[in-house]
Amino acid sequence: MNFSSENVNERNTREVCFVRNPEILKRQIDDTVFLVNPGDDTIFHLNPLSAGIWNLLFEPTTPTDAVRVVQQAFPDIPPDQIAADVLKLIKELEDKGLVRRHTDRMNPALKKA
Repeated sequence: MNFSSENVNERNTREVCFVRNPEILKRQIDDTVFLVNPGDDTIFHLNPLSAGIWNLLFEPTTPTDAVRVVQQAFPDIPPDQIAADVLKLIKELEDKGLVRRHTDRMNPALKKA
């Protein structure tokens, strides 16, 4: 996915939501966050941005909504850089089985259409 901040709102209604994989365990030691996959005992270290996205994905969330939250938290970072970083992170989390597409509920805006 590649998009700029100008079309974030229009893409929001077409995106699937992502949510944490409920089988993944979170462990926090001081300010350091780790995710543990009990299926194969794989441990993943999360940097602060990754930990923030993980926390956000407690509820089904679109990538666009995640980008918007990060943009609000870091207004001095170029929006295109934030979008690229967040989208890359969500893809990596999905590829590792830490998050998954939430197929039961698409973005609520889709239901209004």
